[in-house]
Amino acid sequence: MSILDVVKGAATVLGMDVPSLVYGATGREMVEMQELANVMAAEIADAHDWQKLLIQHTFTGDGVSDEFDMPSNFLRMQKTSSLWSSRWQWATEHLTSPDQWLELQVTPIATVNGYWIIYGDQFHQWPVMADTETVKFFYVSNQLVVASDASIKTMFTEDADSFRLSEELLKKAIIYRWKQNKGQAYEQDFDDYQDTLLRRIDTDSGSKPVVSGQPPISWRGRRVVWPGTVTGAA
Repeated sequence: MSILDVVKGAATVLGMDVPSLVYGATGREMVEMQELANVMAAEIADAHDWQKLLIQHTFTGDGVSDEFDMPSNFLRMQKTSSLWSSRWQWATEHLTSPDQWLELQVTPIATVNGYWIIYGDQFHQWPVMADTETVKFFYVSNQLVVASDASIKTMFTEDADSFRLSEELLKKAIIYRWKQNKGQAYEQDFDDYQDTLLRRIDTDSGSKPVVSGQPPISWRGRRVVWPGTVTGAA
C-alpha cells in the first residue's frame, strides 16, 4: 500500500476530499499531511524495536583507534542492546557518564572487562580493540520507507512510497494526530491506534511459548512446551 493510499483512507475517515496526490500537492491540507505522515512514521518506529528495522553490525579493531563511526542508517540502539566482544566473550559494559569514561583513561588499573560509551556521534570502546578483535550489536535503522524502485530511504517524498511497517497502524496514527492537532475529539481514535500498536508489538517477534522443565538428553536441541494457556488481565 502506497502512502497515497494510506492518506486516502485517512481522508475518508476525517471527512476530507479524497486526494489524487499528496507529495507534490500545494494545498494546505496536503502539505500538512506530507509532514504528518513522516512524523507519525517516525513515532511508530520509535515505539518498539521492530524486527524488520533491526540490523546487526560489527566493529573491528585495528589496535590503535578506540572510536567507531555510527552506521549511516543508524536511528538508535535497540532498547536492550549490548555490545558483545570477541575478546571477553561476553557483553561489554555501557558507561553513560563521561566522568566514568575519563576515569578509565587515567586510572592505572588493569581491566577485566570491556567498556563502551557514545559521544560525538561515535561509539568508543575501551580498552583499545586489538587488530581483528570485534564487537557485535543490533541497532534500529532509520530507513522506514520503501521507494517505488524497491530502494529504502528515511522518509516519504513521493506518492508511490510505502511504509516498511504497518500501513494500518500509520493510517490510525495519522487520523488521531490530525484530530488532536485540529482540536477535535480524538480520544477514541487514539485508543484504536494504541490497541493496534500493542497488538503489532506483541506479534512482531514471533511466538512466545511457555517452556517448562528440562528435556531428556536424547531430546537435545528441542524444548518442552507447556501445553496450557496463560491468561490474565491485559
